[in-house]
Parts: sequence; C-alpha cells; structure tokens
Amino acid sequence: MNFAVVEYSSKTKQIWRHSDARPNYVCDPIKEIDPTSFGCYVSALKGEHIPLTYFMPGIYRKVIKRFTGSWPSSYDMSYFEKFDTLLVVYQLSDGHEMVNFLKKLRETYPNTNILGVPTQPYGILQDVWADDPDKKQEIKNFIQECDIFLTIVESTKDAWQEIAGNVPVVYLPQPYPVEFASEKFKTRNNKRNIIYVAGVTDRKNIILGEVVAKKLQEKFPHYRIQMSAVEGMELDVSELQGTQYDIIPFTPWQEHLEMLSKAMLVINTDYTFTRGRVQVDCAAVGTPSIGANSDGQDDLFPKLPATDATALEQLVLQGTQLLQDDSYYSEVVRTAQERLKKYNYPESKKRLEELVATIHHE
Repeated sequence: MNFAVVEYSSKTKQIWRHSDARPNYVCDPIKEIDPTSFGCYVSALKGEHIPLTYFMPGIYRKVIKRFTGSWPSSYDMSYFEKFDTLLVVYQLSDGHEMVNFLKKLRETYPNTNILGVPTQPYGILQDVWADDPDKKQEIKNFIQECDIFLTIVESTKDAWQEIAGNVPVVYLPQPYPVEFASEKFKTRNNKRNIIYVAGVTDRKNIILGEVVAKKLQEKFPHYRIQMSAVEGMELDVSELQGTQYDIIPFTPWQEHLEMLSKAMLVINTDYTFTRGRVQVDCAAVGTPSIGANSDGQDDLFPKLPATDATALEQLVLQGTQLLQDDSYYSEVVRTAQERLKKYNYPESKKRLEELVATIHHE
C-alpha cells in the first residue's frame, strides 16, 4: 500500500517520510512529526505525512487569501498520483479547504482510496455545530467525498453514521507505539504517592478532576497532587486550595511517559469523547486512569467507566478502591496492558489494509 496522511498544514510545513531508523515516536514533535496521533498512522503504514500548504508558497498563499478571502484552491496535484490510499484529516479551522482538496482529488485520481477522519473530538464538534450549523454541513460535505469515514471512538460510531448518510463509518482504534511506550512501565511498588490530574482547565469538566483529587487526598493525606503547566494556558487551581499540590513543567511525550509511570493514579475528567491519549499512555506505563468518557478509558479500563453524568462520589470511590487494594490495582493494570496490545503498529496496519480492501470504485 502506498499510503499518506494529508492535513491542511503542519508545524514544519514539510513532507515527512517514515524510515525504519527514525519512526515517528522518536522524532522531535516540533521539527519533525508528532510522536502519537496521526504520526502513528504514517509510521505504522510506512508512509508520508503531507501538509497541503507545502504546495502553496507562503507569499502566494497570503496574497490569494487577501484578495479572495480564502486560501488558494489551485495547486499541483501530481504529487498524489503515487498513492493508492490517503487518510485525509478534517479540522475546523480549514475544513472548507479540505473539502475542496477532496473534490479535486476525486476528479484527478478517481481510483484513490480516501479515508476521512476528524481531528477535533466529537464532543467539541457538537458544541461548535450548536452555534454554527454551517460547520456541521461542512463536515457532511467532507464525508461525502470519502470512501470510508473513520472514528477512533467506538461510542460515537452511530452518531457519526447518522451524519455520514450513505458513506460507511468504521471504528478503528488509533495506532500507538505500544512496545516503545511500554518500556516505561513501572509496577506499583516502584511508583510514588502521586495523584496526577490531567487536562487543561479551560476545557469544561476538567476542574472536576481537581475536586476528586482533593477528596482522595483527604482520605489518603500521604498522597500529593500534581498538575502540569501548559505553555500559553492559565491553569485554574482554585479547587486545589488547601491541598498539598505541585504544578510541574509541561514535558515532551517521552518525558511525560516517565512522569506518568511514577504516578499512582491519574484523574482526567474530560467528557468530549476523545481518543484518550492520556488513558493509552497510562495503560502503557502501568498507571490506572479514572474519569473520562474517551475510547481509551472505555476500552482499556472497563472497570473504571465514566460519563458526564458520573457522580463525584462514584469517581472518589473508584480512586479509593485503587489506592487501598493492591490486588485490584494490579488486575486493572494487567487488563489495560493486555488490551493495549492490539493498538500496536503491526495490528493497526493489518486492520487498515483489510478495511481498504473492502473499497470498490465504480
């Protein structure tokens, strides 16, 4: 399979090509490619990551935008001739441009297999659609140009299918560098008495995680609470007043894994139906996570379910059971590790190739 992920832009503005010597997860996420997310598809399928802006010189792009109000829609498509399968990413900020790209791709290379996928979580898109119905129509237009639309959150499959109409929606877990990340695994007796609260507090409900952590610290006063500072974002730590807590620096993914591996428990009360990168990382390093309605939470930690309707007391109970019962803690960790195996690159590659084989062009 000649495969590529296509986004409108990227941090580097350059095409990135997988090599066995430097897979995505060992690369600089600023200068090369992200260590998780869409970079994982690229390395799993040994393909390329292509930003459309690569084909639009910066000055030209800005001039067209100034005069027309839109980014340029005419650019050379010949580079895409060599690919038989493209995973095309929809993002709110450039959705219209990606719809135009897909229309041009269909006209130019009608036999190319097109898989579509959103980058924003379904819960965030829902909020946008409520205020801006045109954006919902935009993603419908995007999906109609795809052969298959992917969701990486199984619980949203039916909702996406209703939006997609006659275009099939398929749930596929996102690839993850399982073997590499699992090298950071630590057993419970090698962890520290840390309750880590994950997430950015400007996303609704994340602050609930602080409340849960505070309640747990009252029960287990020898545990310390930690949160990470995120550059450019102000943390609301109002619910941590009166607790023993630390704000630690934001770190790159590999260092972040090391930090998670030392925590005894992670709380992430994100209810936007995300893939669940926090939970996947936790499964790899042997740290239970509670509080999210993500795919990673539902799949990897089935005994620790949560939705936006889950009561505070229930989350505190989940945390309490984990912190005071060693055998239960170990069982939860083993389940997560076992279920994580199917996210690895070989299994992910096989699933995607089998899916593409079902596509038939008229």
